[in-house]
Amino acid sequence: MSLKSHSKKLKRNAVQESLPSDSVEQSDAQASEDPQKLPDSCEDPHVDQGNPLQPGLPASNSLSNVHSNVRSNLHSNPHSLAQVAPAPQTDGLAVSQSGPIPSGGPVLFGSAWSASQPLNVLDSLPPLVQPLLALIPDLVYVYDLVEQRLQLVNDRIAAVLGYSLAELNPLDRVVLAALIHAEDLGRMQAHLAQVLNQEGSEQEVEFRLRHGDGDWHWMRSRDRLLARTPDGRPWKLLGILTDISEQKQTAAALQQKVLAEQHQVWISRQTADFAQLLRQSLEIKGILNTAVQQVLQIFQADRALVYRLFDNGTGSIIVDAIAEGCSDISGHPPPESLFPIADRPTSRTGWVYALDSLERGAISEHSRGILQRLGIRAMLVAPIVLQDVLWGWLVVHQCQGDRTWHSWETDLLAQLAGQLDLAISQAELYQQVQRLNADLERQIQARTAELRLASNFEATLKRITDKVRDSLDEDQILQSAVQELAVATEISCCNAALYDLEEGTSTIRYEYTTAVSPYQGRIAELAAFPEIYGPLLNGQSLQFCSLVPNPVRGRVAMLATPIMDDQGVLGDLWMINHAFYAFGEQDLRMAQQVANQCAIALRQARLFQASQAQVRELEKLNQLKDDFLSTVSHELRTPMSNIKMAIQMLELFLQQAGVLDDEPTRANRYFRILREESQREISLINDLLDLSRLDAGADALHLTDVNLSGWIVPLLRPFEERTRNHQQTLHIHLGSSSLGSAAPDVDAAASLPLLVTDLAKLERVLTELLNNACKYTPAGGEIRLELWSDAVERDGTESDSATLHPFTPTLQIRVTNTGAEIPPAERDRIFEKFYRIPNNDPWKYGGTGLGLALVKKLVACLQGKLEVECMNGQIQFTVELPLQPQSAPC
Repeated sequence: MSLKSHSKKLKRNAVQESLPSDSVEQSDAQASEDPQKLPDSCEDPHVDQGNPLQPGLPASNSLSNVHSNVRSNLHSNPHSLAQVAPAPQTDGLAVSQSGPIPSGGPVLFGSAWSASQPLNVLDSLPPLVQPLLALIPDLVYVYDLVEQRLQLVNDRIAAVLGYSLAELNPLDRVVLAALIHAEDLGRMQAHLAQVLNQEGSEQEVEFRLRHGDGDWHWMRSRDRLLARTPDGRPWKLLGILTDISEQKQTAAALQQKVLAEQHQVWISRQTADFAQLLRQSLEIKGILNTAVQQVLQIFQADRALVYRLFDNGTGSIIVDAIAEGCSDISGHPPPESLFPIADRPTSRTGWVYALDSLERGAISEHSRGILQRLGIRAMLVAPIVLQDVLWGWLVVHQCQGDRTWHSWETDLLAQLAGQLDLAISQAELYQQVQRLNADLERQIQARTAELRLASNFEATLKRITDKVRDSLDEDQILQSAVQELAVATEISCCNAALYDLEEGTSTIRYEYTTAVSPYQGRIAELAAFPEIYGPLLNGQSLQFCSLVPNPVRGRVAMLATPIMDDQGVLGDLWMINHAFYAFGEQDLRMAQQVANQCAIALRQARLFQASQAQVRELEKLNQLKDDFLSTVSHELRTPMSNIKMAIQMLELFLQQAGVLDDEPTRANRYFRILREESQREISLINDLLDLSRLDAGADALHLTDVNLSGWIVPLLRPFEERTRNHQQTLHIHLGSSSLGSAAPDVDAAASLPLLVTDLAKLERVLTELLNNACKYTPAGGEIRLELWSDAVERDGTESDSATLHPFTPTLQIRVTNTGAEIPPAERDRIFEKFYRIPNNDPWKYGGTGLGLALVKKLVACLQGKLEVECMNGQIQFTVELPLQPQSAPC
């Protein structure tokens, strides 16, 4: 909506809302005036420009002159009073003749227009009426239309009109009519005609009256025809006159406030729509084009433009919008051609310069001439400020004629400029973010390329490192290194040489080449090329081209890197390419890294070779030890057999002599020690021989069918007696039998499947495990033996897994004892030869440490597995044996 149409609409709405329905409609000019001062004149289409009440009074008669005439007439004849004429009694009002007009109270008086008799007080009014009339703040009167005189008037005449009754009495009808505003005389005439035509109905009219203080006051007159003469003529007229100037002023102020609020609402709406349109683009050019088009449309102006001010003080029109018939001035004029004023727009936000008229504007003649040449008649200028810096100006031009800029128009342009500030700031920030994003994208791409190159470098280096370290052979290490390095760097040749520092030579051990003649196997004297091998021996890399062409390779570019570790230089690594090739930093880093990996791999290979030599020596020593033990065991077995036979014969002799039947004697004790220690030595010799045979793989399996139910029962009887003597508890679980019973359940044992194994070895395994449990279980401890097969469930039923899934059925033997625990660090050593668990033998049986080592060997010979677990103060050994082992040597 344009400003002009919006202004007219706001004024019309404000008048209708703030004034009574029958109030006078003021003109646009009057509505814009100060509401505290009523206008001297206004146009009304219902009022004749002449004077209908008094044709003899010209319409051009000045109201100020009339007021002067009234005052002068009053001073010249202050006591001119009219006589009260007799009149008939009407509507309860007594009409009588009296003396002179008193100073207060209701009075009756004769014609105020041509008075010939003095006014007298109406003494015959009812007593209650007089105080009521005195209390009414308005002017109340009764006018006799026949006699043309006031018949009754209260004492509010001076307060309402500003004139005393004494001042009004001498005036004639012409002078009194002149007190009414000329524009309201026609309305008064129409009002009087309406009152006279409608008897008994109250009519109301508002008009302006020259008050005694010299100002125009708004009056409201409410009149009613009280009576008619017998022949039907209007007779008595009752009127109430009220001063409504304050109401009019309040209404005008309210109208002005409503207009201001409506302007503010309209400005806010236009600003919001303007901001919404600007937000649709983040390009400064698009924002500025939208801004000038909208400003041109909103202000209904001839030109709208944005002038950009640069850092060097110059500027130019960067965008404009022109109405039809207006010239284009976008030829980059200097600032003074657009703002030829002394006080040019500053960077203060909200500051707006307004020029209403080229002729009346307070500008210099020089500036006036510039504006006239540009065709500018009026203009508005608002600064565009970004971060307290003047960025430019938003300008509105009127070229067709002068234009009065209202305050709300300047406010609107200031707010639009503020929204343009924000939009430009956001656009510049967006462009800055875009530039930052572009820079960041370039940096990311560059960094990505660097990372990709580094990743490729690391991947190549890792591949070379893995291949170098996969081997412990020096030749294989060097071959992998030079081949992978040459392929990765795309050079024509690469070789590796090893130094013999004692001999002072360098030998090329391996070479990879695609274009130059091979040098593999070439031996060079280190002292013959000090300029090359001197830096290499000091750990420095070097790149060079030979001045004299090599007779074999010609001119080539070479990069040499030493292969060295913390103990010294082991050799060198050479990279060779065509003469015009320059090795870069990446090539040097790659060569150095590969050389370092080669040095590590070579050192590891040499350490491995040294360790392998030591292992071979240790194996020889171990074999000598085993051979010695085997030989000694065989040599000791024969005399120990003889000793055992002699002990048995001695036992028979002593029994026959009755020596052993008596109470324990020293001879009896000595004989028992001799027998036990000889048996211990025989067991040790047998264990050593068994271990020797098992280690040598010379012991074969003698497989037989074993009925577990018939085999296990007699085997456990010695251990039952032993556990009772040591106050230990033995629990046996066979198949589906329950724990807690020392005697095996024969029926449960019968549920165990048939086992095919070497019975002697199986008995030796179970006996050693039970001996070990009894040995390390303290008094009050428990020993549990469990036997079951995974081909049969623990409840005695056949396992479904045997039919659903093919597997090798096994026998599970588990021996658990409480009161002892093996430290985690010692668990891997309990199966070593001659190893004994430290400080864990409560019965002080001693031992050789061969029992568990022999058990492990026997279980492996039986094609089974042996596991040990320690938890919650108990040790658990589990043996898993196949029910049908394969016939094979141990």
